[in-house]
Amino acid sequence: MKKLLKGLLPLFLSATMLVGCSGGGNQGSTGGGDSGSSSDTIKIGTIYAMSGDKAAIGENILRGIDFAVDEINKAGGVNGRKLEVVRGDHAGDAKTGKSEAERLITQEKVDVMMGCHMSTVTEVVAQVCQQYSIPMITAISTLDKLSDAEHKDYDYFFRLCPLNSVYVEDMLKYLKDSEKQTGEPIKTVAIFTDKAAIGQELIRCVNLFADKYGIEVLGEVDYSGGAADLSAQVLSLKQMNPDAILCDSYVSDATLFINTLKEQNYQPKMIVAKANGFTDPSFISTLGSAANGVASVVEFNNDLTNGKEINEEFKSVYKVDMNGHSAESYTVVWLFKAAIEKAGSTKGEDVKKALADLVIDSKFEGGRNIVLPYAKIDFEAEYDLAGEKHYRDNTSASVAIAQIQGGEWKTVWPFDFASSKIEFPAPLK
Repeated sequence: MKKLLKGLLPLFLSATMLVGCSGGGNQGSTGGGDSGSSSDTIKIGTIYAMSGDKAAIGENILRGIDFAVDEINKAGGVNGRKLEVVRGDHAGDAKTGKSEAERLITQEKVDVMMGCHMSTVTEVVAQVCQQYSIPMITAISTLDKLSDAEHKDYDYFFRLCPLNSVYVEDMLKYLKDSEKQTGEPIKTVAIFTDKAAIGQELIRCVNLFADKYGIEVLGEVDYSGGAADLSAQVLSLKQMNPDAILCDSYVSDATLFINTLKEQNYQPKMIVAKANGFTDPSFISTLGSAANGVASVVEFNNDLTNGKEINEEFKSVYKVDMNGHSAESYTVVWLFKAAIEKAGSTKGEDVKKALADLVIDSKFEGGRNIVLPYAKIDFEAEYDLAGEKHYRDNTSASVAIAQIQGGEWKTVWPFDFASSKIEFPAPLK
């Protein structure tokens, strides 16, 4: 088996100064500490974009982390020690993410790591964590290959969220099931997406599952992230005239896309996004009524019963609802709490083993309910997905579909726990 750790390039320290908490590190190890550490805090390293065009996503993720840390600390912390968040800023760049991971581990002495909302950054940060034996959980990165056979040896890396394959197959299931409610079949789709890894993964997964659901892919329209003009791309989609557009974009591009559809007076029957920028809180606030009708995969929505109480508390602090990103990052903090308590230690090897054995059923012991649209968290050591081996993913993870109606996300699928019916066609105004 290919050893991805072999031949790692030397890691250089970032010139970026620490943003957020600071303090003395743990003693007696290269990376994190242990239960006998001189530090009175357990340090959670976070690597997300806090600058650049992805900063809005990073800010939202960090809200979920801060909210969980605050409530855990108020309840007495973890084994009598408070949690401390030490932030790193990858600014949307993999090289920066790698150097930030090195800094957080070697200088700030973090015990565990969270990140990153870009799968390309997550992969290189996972390499660093593996080298230093620092347990890492990604709340959000969905690229399938992060847990494939080439990454089998990354045994300090765990994933909470569903994989892209799971997201995309559920999008196609939704299109197929929608006929039961709307009376009109969805037979054709076009794909609109970023040229980056997230987009190529959407294309791959749609083509992997489309035939299974009797859906024809008419074509793919992509663009370079941070686009200033999407007129040509929208014109291409208009000429294809699919029943539905499947899309994946970061928030600035997602907003521009919907505005360009409006400018060209083009209204497909359905628009279904794979979350990302479409579910960022700024998407609706920026677009107003123009956002109505857009549907998206969601990992959390405020009308899902298991997270309602926690969301209300979150909203009272941050003045916005949780979304999938903040709910998943919130959950990862609780997972680290559970694993460290199970291990009785913050040593990397001990926490890794605790995570591998951890099973959360409905709620965290002595804590909160699982706020996501499923009732179990269990990192599967090895399993098959679409004919390929994968490792250390939360195979219980699943998603729902919500649609923006009247300026709010309303769960519309699966129908047995939907709060609203599908608005059809997508009412772009």
